Amino acid sequence: MASRKRGSRVRKPRGDPGQLNLFEASEQRARTPAKAAAPLRAKAKRIKAASIERPVILSPHEAATYLGVAVSTLKSWRAKKIGPPWTRRGSRLVFYFPADLDAFLRRGARDRDKP
Repeated sequence: MASRKRGSRVRKPRGDPGQLNLFEASEQRARTPAKAAAPLRAKAKRIKAASIERPVILSPHEAATYLGVAVSTLKSWRAKKIGPPWTRRGSRLVFYFPADLDAFLRRGARDRDKP
């Protein structure tokens, strides 16, 4: 039996005893109960299903890369009302649909108002 100094206290671990800390062995971290992981898997499935249903949209940077032009060119085309169709959400968010960019590439660059 180890002796301790007179008047010294025995330190008790702080925090929740079930809580893992950074200094515990990785084997202990790997032993998470299956019940705890089940809600995370269900949430991941919901997120995956929701992302499949959403249409794909491209930012102006992505659209410029897709078309092979500069972002400033797309901005100029928007101001002149030429170029591929774009959509605005809110006051600043501009985005493009890939199908519209494909149609623009097929028909070539020309004014929207002219047939």
